[in-house]
Amino acid sequence: MPPTSTGVHARDLHYEIANRVILDSLTLHVASGESVAITGPSGCGKSTLLSCLAGLTPPIRGTVTVDGYEVTALSPGRRAAVRLKTIGMVYQFGELLPELSPLENVALPALMAGAPAAETYAWAQVLLNDLGVASVAGTDSGSLSGGERQRVAVARALIGKPRVILADEPTGALDGETSDTVADLLFTLPATHDCALIVVTHNPDVASRADRELAMRDGRLHPAHEGNSAVRQR
Repeated sequence: MPPTSTGVHARDLHYEIANRVILDSLTLHVASGESVAITGPSGCGKSTLLSCLAGLTPPIRGTVTVDGYEVTALSPGRRAAVRLKTIGMVYQFGELLPELSPLENVALPALMAGAPAAETYAWAQVLLNDLGVASVAGTDSGSLSGGERQRVAVARALIGKPRVILADEPTGALDGETSDTVADLLFTLPATHDCALIVVTHNPDVASRADRELAMRDGRLHPAHEGNSAVRQR
């Protein structure tokens, strides 16, 4: 199915485990160039939502459309292909493969998607340079500091020129100053890379950088600041 719209759109998502409702007719729309922060207590369903948006966890019902592809209507193999092409993901601990260099870690998703090696490694080096970690490209990934690891993880998320970036507690393992630096970097991405950004975080300072702040409650998303007309779910 060819793309017909940009960004990510979830409609009426429902998901439950052992009769416990995690997502309850949840709807979310995030356009390209826009950032949204999602907050809420541990276990409320934030990571489950990201997993559904990425096509990793099929909802019981509802639809997810990413860059025009209705991922909930695709086979597992096709979902994986669309994910590699359209979605970049950043996790709390970077999740780099220790046996690969930072440059190789960044290039890996694009290589898995069939991109030419020479072009991919050149683009990976550009991203590492743009993110201020070019000097670590060929080093041992296990020797990176927390901030370096997360910058490399952001570069890896960008390697496929994704239309959507999903970040799950991307600053949760970082100290205050490093957390601020990585958060500042993340929230520049919608403008600099024309993508939609969704960040799950417990950190109110990180959430405040988003265009919109939403809170997960009872399986649905609500404006994080009730009564603030500047923050609304669209």
